[in-house]
Amino acid sequence: QQVTMPTSPQQQRTSAEPPSGKYAIVTDDGRTVRCDRVVLCTGAERLSDDVSRRLKHSTVPVYTWMAATEPLGERCPLKDDGVVDRVLSSSSSSGSSGSANTNDGSDVMGRPAPMCGDDHISLNYWRRNDDKNDTDEGRGGKGRLLFGSLADTYPFPEWMVSLRLRSALAEVYPQLSHHGDDDVRFDNVWGGKLAFALNAMPLVGRDSDYDDDDHRAGNGVDGGGVWYATGFAGHGIVPTALAGSLLADAMLGNEHGERRLQLFQTYFPPASWNGYPFSRLGTGTVLLVYNAWDWMSKKGVPLPPLPKLW
Repeated sequence: QQVTMPTSPQQQRTSAEPPSGKYAIVTDDGRTVRCDRVVLCTGAERLSDDVSRRLKHSTVPVYTWMAATEPLGERCPLKDDGVVDRVLSSSSSSGSSGSANTNDGSDVMGRPAPMCGDDHISLNYWRRNDDKNDTDEGRGGKGRLLFGSLADTYPFPEWMVSLRLRSALAEVYPQLSHHGDDDVRFDNVWGGKLAFALNAMPLVGRDSDYDDDDHRAGNGVDGGGVWYATGFAGHGIVPTALAGSLLADAMLGNEHGERRLQLFQTYFPPASWNGYPFSRLGTGTVLLVYNAWDWMSKKGVPLPPLPKLW
């Protein structure tokens, strides 16, 4: 059997060489990895039937965007007053895990700043980022904000994304909105696609289609298999650590891990159809309604709450 997992999802290839393992993973540059165990962590790209019929229509791609402001210095609304560092230092000294911090609030162990966010469907999320290596205008990169927002099902040009991010930032911090020369500059804007599962839960399990193929070919399934872990968008990176532990236990034959993995497969299975080829249009319409609901609620319009998407 063969599994094609290209490094660039836009180009998929198959291998003509007979694999020595159960599966052959072929990259865009022609390199082949043969193995008995494969984990599909494919993100927001739609897979072909050759890779996984089970995951082909299980997620919808949603774009989100981020911007890095110029170093704001004293204008930064998130002040580095050392409160968080003192709390974490106190926790560390009492026996909890933590990192040491210097008196000026800098993190000698590379600990990131606390994350802030709101409860919008297309949530805004941001944190302060002080880069000691950034010497922009002699301010040492102090007070730079990393600000993320928006949820789109289609890509937009950077100038439009920048304009919308600037509007979202001004909504959170009106004091940073100055029309004219004093407007906050974005030093960088970037984004990408996230894989949203239709049931709004991470998809973790074993692709039993490959097991069925093994049975039909007269091969056992104890020697390996194909697993999947995707659809984490909306939940952050925390479930990814759980997924890694579950899959590792399952592949090693840990009975307790297999039972926990079965819970995901039973209660949160991949969707058999996501509305393709209208999935992006449908998801975009839903997001538009929820965003309009958020906007009207902020304007004081009395509205009933909508069901939570995630």
